[in-house]
Amino acid sequence: MKRLALTLATAALIAAPTPAHAADASIAGITGVGVHNAYEQATFPWLADALESGASMIEIDLWQNFLGSGRYQVSHEPWAAANNCSSATSFAALRTGSRNQGFEACLRNIKLWHDQNPTHAPLIIKLEAKNGYDGRGGYGPDRLDALIASVLGAANVVKPADVKGSHATLDAAVRAGAWPSRESLRGKFLFTLITGAFEAGNPFDNYDTHHEYADYLTSLGANLGSAMMFPTINGASSVDPRTGGNGGTRAQWYVTFDGDAGGWFSGDTSFYTNGNYLVTMASVHSVAPAIDGRNPTVQQAQDRVRQAAAKGATVASSDWNNPAIVGFTVPRG
Repeated sequence: MKRLALTLATAALIAAPTPAHAADASIAGITGVGVHNAYEQATFPWLADALESGASMIEIDLWQNFLGSGRYQVSHEPWAAANNCSSATSFAALRTGSRNQGFEACLRNIKLWHDQNPTHAPLIIKLEAKNGYDGRGGYGPDRLDALIASVLGAANVVKPADVKGSHATLDAAVRAGAWPSRESLRGKFLFTLITGAFEAGNPFDNYDTHHEYADYLTSLGANLGSAMMFPTINGASSVDPRTGGNGGTRAQWYVTFDGDAGGWFSGDTSFYTNGNYLVTMASVHSVAPAIDGRNPTVQQAQDRVRQAAAKGATVASSDWNNPAIVGFTVPRG
């Protein structure tokens, strides 16, 4: 296991270099690679390996107080925690201890890594809220925000309030080019929040997570700075998807979007690129002609990332874990 960790760390150092001009670009002007379900042990033995891979985004699946469990559980399925987060309380121990920890431990792993690498490139953390919030059980948006702030540190997170600034709305800010540069975001994390697959298929829950969080942002008013995440619409669309249930006061908060790459590749993405919105294209390996979803050649993967960049992706996501692939970035567009 130690040999694998050393191999990953070494590979990260020799990965294809980021283009020199990328440092001056907005976070919306660069396309990086995201790792789907980066918390799974089959992808990385330890979460520290994912963090050191150079990925621009890691995805974590989160179950909140599922069936009154009183936990923030990280796993693909609801019945038991299953992840690569360590019980460690020091950076040196991040590849030791017990795995299959709760979300707080995962955040603690990230904080320990951050403290050791305070000038790391900005990292997007995509949270799939599998079963949504449970406000009646005390697991509402405010509690999750407070957990992120207390463990990771609010100052280390790029928040909606930071981007909105003095603009009338978050959307207006982003369209005006308010996303900070990647260089200025060194040492920062940005959380995107999508409605989970379980909740989306639950006929007894018609209040999707991204709707609930957008409404929560509206309710915060002058306290917007306490919000840690960006509600994210899941599903590619060739026109503005912020209509119907996504419209009204909610629309102003939707500046990050997610969806299967096939939908993005087959449609017009100019709405997203013209608006400076962040776009995650998932399963980019599956776009025809498909390439391996785990171990393509470096050239195959980097060519696919370039294709995603041309279609307007800010994150091209797959199950890849090779640092020479996941550490790769190119200009968007």
